[in-house]
Amino acid sequence: MKSNALEQGAVQLNIKTVKSGTEAGRVSDFLLGDACFDDQRFTPGETEQLRWLPMRSLQENHVNCWYTEENGEVISAIVFVENEHRSGGYRLDYFGVHREYRHRKFGWQLMDAMFTYCTSQRGRYIETFTCDLPEYASARKMFERNGFIFMCHLPDYYYPGEGKLLYIKTLADAATS
Repeated sequence: MKSNALEQGAVQLNIKTVKSGTEAGRVSDFLLGDACFDDQRFTPGETEQLRWLPMRSLQENHVNCWYTEENGEVISAIVFVENEHRSGGYRLDYFGVHREYRHRKFGWQLMDAMFTYCTSQRGRYIETFTCDLPEYASARKMFERNGFIFMCHLPDYYYPGEGKLLYIKTLADAATS
């Protein structure tokens, strides 16, 4: 069972829902900027998704884009969607914390908020994915510490030598973790 981030002295985040095109653009800029992801070698499809998913959250109820800011600067963001079947499955597509704000439990709080939301919507599970390169070790650890279970490895998914790792978390666990 993971510890509550707030019990460990983390600052409580004011998590905001993207509500305008300007906010969507700011979140996209953050996600694509050099302070968010350590690996900046985005595939063409990732660049497109990072640019458009925040905007889609304004138009499509099943796309959720949340962010936090400090002094007017986006410092963390999470994007998750209800899957195409609309039967209670969710997919965590992207989350990131500004490198200067890491190790302050911001990622944990964004995930906790996502778990609470998905559970309130009668969600059954959340799937997610990451890359198998060493740069993604902290993301893998965070998923595992939050109750995600490794499901499979898709070698050479993103590029030759760069595979995809799939994880899943049942939301029955989210209510008690």
